[in-house]
Amino acid sequence: MLRQIIAILIMLGATTIFAQQNISDVRQLREGETATFSGIIINGNELGAIRYIQDSTAGLAIYDSKLNDVKRGDSITVTGEVSGYNNLFEIKNVSSLTVNSSGNQLPTSKVLAINQIGEAYEGQLIRIDNIEFENANGTFSGNRNYTFTDGTNSGEIRISSSSPIVGQGIPTGKINVIAICSQYSYTDNDTQNGYQLIPREMEDFVSGSAINITSPITVSSISKTGFTLTWSTDVGGSSEVVYGTNDTLKSWTDFATGSTNAMGNLHHVTLSGLNPATIVYAKVFSVLDNDTAFSSVGVYCTQSNSSGKIKAYFNTQVNTSLATEKEAKNIGNAMEDTLIAYINRARETIDFCIYNINNSGLSNVSEALNSAHNRGVRVRFITSGSTSHSGVDDLIDAIPVIESPVFQNSGIMHNKFVIFDAQSTNAAQPWVWSGSTNLTYDQIESDANNMVFIQDQSLAKAYEIEFEEMWGGADDLPNSGESRFGAAKTDNTPHEFQVGNSRVELYFSPSDGTNQKIIKAINSADNDLNVETMVITRSDIANAISAAKSRGVEVQVLTNSKNDNTEFVNTILSSALPDGKFIFDNKAKATLHHKLAIVDANRAASDPQVITGSHNWSNSANNKNDENTLIIHNAGVANQYFQQFGYRFVENGGDLTVSAKNIKIENIKVYPNPTIGEVSISSQKTLSRIVLFSSNGVIIKDIHLRNRREYRINLSNNTAGLYLLKVYSGDNSFNSYKIIKRK
Repeated sequence: MLRQIIAILIMLGATTIFAQQNISDVRQLREGETATFSGIIINGNELGAIRYIQDSTAGLAIYDSKLNDVKRGDSITVTGEVSGYNNLFEIKNVSSLTVNSSGNQLPTSKVLAINQIGEAYEGQLIRIDNIEFENANGTFSGNRNYTFTDGTNSGEIRISSSSPIVGQGIPTGKINVIAICSQYSYTDNDTQNGYQLIPREMEDFVSGSAINITSPITVSSISKTGFTLTWSTDVGGSSEVVYGTNDTLKSWTDFATGSTNAMGNLHHVTLSGLNPATIVYAKVFSVLDNDTAFSSVGVYCTQSNSSGKIKAYFNTQVNTSLATEKEAKNIGNAMEDTLIAYINRARETIDFCIYNINNSGLSNVSEALNSAHNRGVRVRFITSGSTSHSGVDDLIDAIPVIESPVFQNSGIMHNKFVIFDAQSTNAAQPWVWSGSTNLTYDQIESDANNMVFIQDQSLAKAYEIEFEEMWGGADDLPNSGESRFGAAKTDNTPHEFQVGNSRVELYFSPSDGTNQKIIKAINSADNDLNVETMVITRSDIANAISAAKSRGVEVQVLTNSKNDNTEFVNTILSSALPDGKFIFDNKAKATLHHKLAIVDANRAASDPQVITGSHNWSNSANNKNDENTLIIHNAGVANQYFQQFGYRFVENGGDLTVSAKNIKIENIKVYPNPTIGEVSISSQKTLSRIVLFSSNGVIIKDIHLRNRREYRINLSNNTAGLYLLKVYSGDNSFNSYKIIKRK
């Protein structure tokens, strides 16, 4: 006992070696010096491990796992070492921590103008009034910055991957924002740049309006003549849409009105009387008394008259014994020949966008483009300024080319897509080519790649919008003064398409928050998830994969090599997946270059889908690079990709499971589905638990049952969309169902 008392006295003595300092004095210390100070914690674990602390004089950051249990409103006294991280002043190596009290009132946020954001307020709560997000479409993604403006100046808001803001709708219209002033600048001699505001939760976005839009705008019921737009508001109001077929709001003359649910806060408006493959620009709004809530401009597209054919090809072996409908096609080193065949078919236009092209040792794609130009086809060509792309030198001078600019911290133009005859009057003529394949000898002959051709005019027109944003306009020649690459681009294309009988999603980086769309698709898996991608460096994707395994999904992951991923990602996946389920491609002749995932390929009732394109699962792909990503909801296509995955997974020693074994409850009924309200669950077995998830994987209801064989869930007050339902029996086996809630 005496030894324990002495040890406590030594610890208490140690905390008083350094005199108590206020935070403004601490901020004057040099790196490596030790400080002892007190203050109020102004954030919790919504920002991950970091905590910001503030007293009456200043604020700073503390980064140490010893503070993991410290909560917002805690008054603490701490001793630690002064450090700097990308010009952010912070404390690390905490040697002493005392929580003095909890639940304290936070410091009042300082009201600033955007141009006042700087070092004087770093680490403190501030408030900026009357700002708007630029290009406020869709939902927030993690590990991403968003630009806001007051009409004159602009600033950056940072959303961390652990933030509860991830997946929430980006506010539209004027708001006030309360946030922590922080800094993240890589350049040592640029200490006054890199400031960013970090909100902690959606409540930090404050609107003064009587009515506000509280959800992203979703599109459904896409047909050749129209579609339905849906959104929610915090209170009742009207349901209205103003729209047009160009992006000039002042020229729009078309209006549509719709209906609401019983509570008046879920709005539906159907646009009708449109032509097939029509690009529509629309702004939804709801009016209550003298206030109006407006969305930003969204871009949508009607279904085309095209066939909707989807053709996938691989340059490595496939296991056709896994085929359920159509055998996958391994065309080996004929990848570029197949593309050339489509070039030779083009009649009017070819818009070619490729990261790297080198004809050495291959059939000459450049010559095919030259021939197309000579027979009267308009050819436009975009490539990356950061690659050698020697195939561009093989193009005739009459074919115009623009290269993406290269500057410090710029991304790369990493797209691989081609658009054929997008504006043809014959809906059977437009095609889109995409996938993971660059047009170089190694990529065709050695590296594992996929490519996909889609015959759809609506999709082709959307790709053309993206192409012309980089091109600088719709003219034959590029306009470098108007062209936009990387972070300069906007979210200005449709994302949802009805391609034949298939739903197809399309996203471009870095403007469209692609990483969050990948996570959403992963979160929708309820039977099997097969990942085959060159690299994973994002922990939020790794956590989503781990969460899928935790909810009973059969998960199998193949990546190029251990060293390509971050150590943290490898740790997450190794911990979540048993031996033989997370492996590396050691058998490949060169590089596994796919960027794909196959969701629910082995359960046709569970919305099978394929994620593919040029987008690596990395920060650069999401935040800086020009990339394109397709999410194809089609059971046959998903199975073809699974045939390729299955061969390669087994070749590398993976323990392949074709269908999840733990889904085994028999004679269970879930009805009606789709539903507008209640869903009934009945089973011949005793039910033990029912869990309802949002499409983002968030648990909405978790119901534990005893001796029940029937149960009803009421979704009347839930927004329209996709939900995941898991029904457990007494032996802990379960079935999963995708529930469609209609308006």
